[in-house]
Amino acid sequence: TVDGRFDDYMNWIATKWKMEQEIGKKAGYILSYAVYQVQPRGPQDADLLLVVTYKNWAALDGALARSDAVANQVDGSVVASNQAQADRAKIRTVLGSATMQVLQLK
Repeated sequence: TVDGRFDDYMNWIATKWKMEQEIGKKAGYILSYAVYQVQPRGPQDADLLLVVTYKNWAALDGALARSDAVANQVDGSVVASNQAQADRAKIRTVLGSATMQVLQLK
């Protein structure tokens, strides 16, 4: 998060982002979600991780269309959602994303 804007970003996470995740969970798109606060080791490290858990890789098929439908529900339109995303650049910096897989040990 940008210095001095942590509370602003957490407010968005606790409201709109959570609402988006709850819609996805209720619809069966996702299994769970979580927010982790981490101690950055350097200026290029994140201080927050937003984690979404899917049932399997196939759950990502059609994800863009589903996210557009959720954007319409939460923000009123995809255009408004895109503008809100651009506005959040004032309070946070996206450092990247990663896709991970849990390996079940037998």
